[in-house]
Amino acid sequence: MVTTEPGDKGERLLPWVGAVVGVLWFLVAGGAPTLDPTNLDGLGIGDPAQHVLGWLHFRDAPWSFPLGRTPSLMAPHVMTVGFSDSNPWLSLLLKPFARWLPRDFQFIGPWLALCFALQGAMAVKLMGLFTRKPLQRVLGAAFFVTAPVLLARVGHDTLCAHWMLTAMLWLYLRPREAAAAARRSLRWALLLNVLAAGTHPYLTVMVFALSVALLVQAWREGHLSSRAAGGVFAGLGLAVSVPFLAFGYVGQGVSTGTIGFGIFSADLLTFINPLGSSRLLPSLPVNSGQYEGFGYLGTGALALGVAGLFGWVFSDRPRSWERVKPLLPLVLVALALTVLGFSSTMTVAGRTVLTMRKLMEPVMPMLGAFRASGRFIWPLYYLLLTGGVAWVLWRWRQRPGVATALLLGAVLLQVVDAPDAWSQRMFVGAPWPRLQAPEWERVDAAYRQVTLVPPVILGSQRPCVENGFPEHTYVRFGDLAYRRGLTTNSGYSARLNEPRVAEVCAALMDDVEHGRLAEDTVYVVDAAKRPLFERLGDRVTCGALDGYTVCVAARDGAFRESLKQASPPPPAPAPSANTPL
Repeated sequence: MVTTEPGDKGERLLPWVGAVVGVLWFLVAGGAPTLDPTNLDGLGIGDPAQHVLGWLHFRDAPWSFPLGRTPSLMAPHVMTVGFSDSNPWLSLLLKPFARWLPRDFQFIGPWLALCFALQGAMAVKLMGLFTRKPLQRVLGAAFFVTAPVLLARVGHDTLCAHWMLTAMLWLYLRPREAAAAARRSLRWALLLNVLAAGTHPYLTVMVFALSVALLVQAWREGHLSSRAAGGVFAGLGLAVSVPFLAFGYVGQGVSTGTIGFGIFSADLLTFINPLGSSRLLPSLPVNSGQYEGFGYLGTGALALGVAGLFGWVFSDRPRSWERVKPLLPLVLVALALTVLGFSSTMTVAGRTVLTMRKLMEPVMPMLGAFRASGRFIWPLYYLLLTGGVAWVLWRWRQRPGVATALLLGAVLLQVVDAPDAWSQRMFVGAPWPRLQAPEWERVDAAYRQVTLVPPVILGSQRPCVENGFPEHTYVRFGDLAYRRGLTTNSGYSARLNEPRVAEVCAALMDDVEHGRLAEDTVYVVDAAKRPLFERLGDRVTCGALDGYTVCVAARDGAFRESLKQASPPPPAPAPSANTPL
C-alpha cells in the first residue's frame, strides 16, 4: 500500500477525472434524458414513480413531524418521503425552493448522475492507496463506475449511492499513523452515516457496519482508548437513530413485514452470474426474487481476477500475518453482511442447499425489516473489486507497464461486454401517466379529496384493498391530487401499518355500502364496486373519464355537470357469489 500526499501533483485533480468518467458512463448507458428536471417521462412506472410522487406531494406540504410528511398522499395514513423512498435529505434540501421550481420537477436524473460521479471520484481516491500512477488509478476506478450492480440499480435511485460504500473502504484502508488521522477518518464515517440514514435504510446498515469495522481497527491500532471507542460507537448510533426518528422510520407503528425474507436474497454464485448482463458468459438460474441479490462483478473484473490468480500461483506472495491482520474487521463485517444477503435459505444456481429458517426464527421480526437482504452483498462486492485491482498492481509492481496493460485490457472488456449499458435499456421506463380528459380541469376548490374505492395501497397484503384497477392507477390520481390541490387515499409505501390499512379500508367500504358519501370527494370506483354507487340512484352522478368510473355526490357544481355530459360508465359486471355488496 502506498500513500499519496495532498500536495502531490495532480492529486486534487484526479478525483474530478474519476467523476467525469462516472458521468460519461452514465451518459453512455442512456441517462441523458433524465437530466432534464422537468421531464417526468420514463419515470412513470415502478419505484421511480413512487419516488417522484412522494416528492411532488411533499413540496406543497406544510412542515410537520415526522420530517418529510406528506399528508395529502395515502391519507389518512402516515406517509413521508422516507416511506416513499423519495430521498429524504434531498427532498428537504429542495423544499424551501419549491415555489420557484417548475411544477413538473424531478431530481432523480441529476441525483443518479451525481452518484456515478461520486463513485468515480471516491474510487480514484481508493486506488490512490495502491498506486501513485494517475492512469492506473483511473483505470482501477473504471471498474467501480462500470460495476454491473451500480447500473442495475438506476431503477431505484436512492439505492444508487454506492459511492458511500466505496468511501467507507477508502476510510478503512487508508493509513492511520497517528490518533489524529484515525479521528479524521471516524469523523468522515460519522458524516457518511448521517447521509446514509437520510438516503436509504439498507445503505445505512451497510455504512454503519463498515464504520464499526473502522472503529474496531482504530482501537486495535491503539489510536483510541476503550472509553473513547465506546463514545464513538454511541456517536455512530446517534448519527443513525436521530435521522431515523426524524424521518419516521421508527416510532410510527409501521413495518415492511416479514414476507419476502429468504426470497429476495442472493445466490451463492451471484458474483459470477451475469443474469443477462454479459454477451460472453451464460446466465445461471436463480429464483424469482433473487434479482435483489444480483452481484455480477463484470466480465472484465473476472478476467482481471483470473490474471491475478495466475500471477498468485506463479509468483512469490506475501506470507506475513501482519499484512493480513489489519483487514480482519473489514473482511469479517463484509462476510457477515454477505451471509445475511444469502438469507435463511441458501441456494446455488437457484437450488436450495441449506435452510436455516428454524435457527433464524427468533430474530425474524428484526430481519424481516430488511427482507430484500440480497443487497447486503455489496460491501463484499466492492471489497472483491478492490482486492482484485490491488493484487494486480502489487504483483506487477516491478513491471508497471504490465499492470497498466492488464488493467486497460480488463476495463475494455468490461465496457464492451456490458449489454445493459449499450442497449440503454436500464433508463427505459414508462411515460408519466397523466390523466388527459379535459373534465379534470373543472375539479375546483369545492373538492378536497380523490378517493379510490377500494384504496390502492401497493405493498399491502390486506384483502380489503384488492382491486381490478389498471396498473399504476395510484400514480395517475396521485398526480391529479398534486395538480389540483387534493388529497388521495392511495399510494405506494415501503412501510405500512397493516392493521391501520385494514381499519381505514373497512371504514371507507362501510360508508360506501350505507350511502354515506362525502360531498367534497371525487370517487374513482373499481368495476366490482360500481353496483354500490349505482343503487344510490339520483343521489350520485357518475361518468366515465379516461376509462375510469368517476362518481360524486349529487351537488351542483362544474365538475358534476361535466360528469353528466361525459360518457356513461360501461355496465357493471354481474356480481358473483363472492362479490361483497
